[in-house]
Amino acid sequence: MTRAAALALLLLVALAARADEPPLPAPAAQPTEPPKTSSEAAERLGLKFTANAELLITSDEAEGQKAPDGRQTVVFTKHVKARQGDMNLDCDWLQAIYPPTNAGHPEKINAKGSVVITQGTNKAHCAQAQIDNVACTAECHSSGEQAKLDRGTDDVVADTIYFDLCKGTVKAVGNVTVHVREKPDDAKPAGTPQAPAPAAPPAKASGG
Repeated sequence: MTRAAALALLLLVALAARADEPPLPAPAAQPTEPPKTSSEAAERLGLKFTANAELLITSDEAEGQKAPDGRQTVVFTKHVKARQGDMNLDCDWLQAIYPPTNAGHPEKINAKGSVVITQGTNKAHCAQAQIDNVACTAECHSSGEQAKLDRGTDDVVADTIYFDLCKGTVKAVGNVTVHVREKPDDAKPAGTPQAPAPAAPPAKASGG
């Protein structure tokens, strides 16, 4: 037997042995997106801080004061904007209270006047807001009109809305109303009458 014939015989034996083996099961199809855990789902309910993100506050005017205990307070007025990570805050007046070391983020932030806090598709509207960086919480209060949280396809309206900024959860208290929309841009409350269709122009009278 030649060397080429021997190699061909070995190849045929190997193929025959492989043909006798049961076929391997096809790999299971992988889901395109893993299911959301309860904690991941909860993060979408309210607002959530971006850990260690830089805090930037801008305004037309600012005034700082230092208390006897070393804490420094800075008051920002007129076109106030604050940004931390992907969270934005707009208001008319903002007070930032810094720790005695004057290092890092403010311990507390108080905001007043047309307060709007935005993060992704979530947007909170309130007359006054208090943010406690130490407790990782925020409160959105009403004054005349109720506080409101827009969350994509639903709105939460209440006298006070509380946020856990570390867990990303929300709690509404006092005259709570939840309005669910079909589409994010459908901002009309349920039961709002539709505008009447424009009347057709009167037909011209035929000449006689």
